Parts: sequence; structure tokens; C-alpha cells
Amino acid sequence: MSAKFNRRKLAAALAPAVLGSVLPAQPPASSTAESTADPAEELRLARERIRNNAGVLAKVKLAMATEPAFQFKA
Repeated sequence: MSAKFNRRKLAAALAPAVLGSVLPAQPPASSTAESTADPAEELRLARERIRNNAGVLAKVKLAMATEPAFQFKA
């Protein structure tokens, strides 16, 4: 039995697993208003988070038959 998923159903099914492993349980201390972190350090940490998140998303396998994000109609 094979289940067919469109992009919305697939996103709803994968979101808890992907976001649970990517997002921290609590916001980091550097995101608070009283943060005294160096802007260069904040930029480095933001880039590192983007790389980590991209790596997690790259591990998710999607079939080529998955519904595209756009439909082109003539």
C-alpha cells in the first residue's frame, strides 16, 4: 500500500519531526533584548544555524512525483 502525498500533506507530516530536531527548546540567550554579544559573533551564529538547518532539510528525501509548488496553466 503506497500513500500519495501532495506538498501540503507532506509538509504537515514532516514539520514536527524536522522542526523538533532543528529548533531549540528555548530561545538562545543571544536573542534577548539585553544581549551584549558582538554583532560579528551574532552573524557567525546565524550563518551556522542556517547551515545546520540546510543540512537537516537536505537529508529529507522527496519523490519526483511530489506536487510542485506552482502550477503553470496556459
